[in-house]
Amino acid sequence: MKNILTVLLVGVLLYSCNKNSSSKKAAETDLKTQEESVEAVPLKAENDSEKDIKKSTVSSVFSIKQIVEGYLPLKNALTKDDSKTASLEAKKLYSILKKQDGSKLNSEVKDILESAAENAEHIGEKSDDIAHQREHLLSLSNDIADLIKEKGTDGLKLYQDFCPMYNNGKGGTWISESEEIINPYEGQKMINCGSVKKVF
Repeated sequence: MKNILTVLLVGVLLYSCNKNSSSKKAAETDLKTQEESVEAVPLKAENDSEKDIKKSTVSSVFSIKQIVEGYLPLKNALTKDDSKTASLEAKKLYSILKKQDGSKLNSEVKDILESAAENAEHIGEKSDDIAHQREHLLSLSNDIADLIKEKGTDGLKLYQDFCPMYNNGKGGTWISESEEIINPYEGQKMINCGSVKKVF
């Protein structure tokens, strides 16, 4: 009788130990599944936020104000004969121009935008050649003036100035935020050379 009770007792103990081990394994499996699903959620959210960031880098509308405000620091750097700053500002302007949404613009405005971006890119690449930067500023300034004619100033008061001495006497225009003449083509040697040609 003692032997039977001992066998039963050992059997019950083994059964309960085995059951606890199975429950423990099941609990570990459940925990692992939960951890994997928790890890998967932030990963998806991170991917979604990356998409949102990429979307936000493209301007949702065309903004002449943004373009002009990118152009002015570049032009101002050249009035100080500062080719390094002009290069940095040109790179910023290039980025602004490339982010403009041209989907609702006519082909003429798209062409002007493309030309402006190309000129800004040239200025940005030549931080050690201020004469080259000024040549492209002339073309860029004409592009900006053309964009203003097509799209207005978005509330900015702007001036189109003219220097008769630049480009071997052919002259050159630029856009300014001030009525005062501060010449980006002749720089410090003839800083006040020129006149206001037009008010936008």
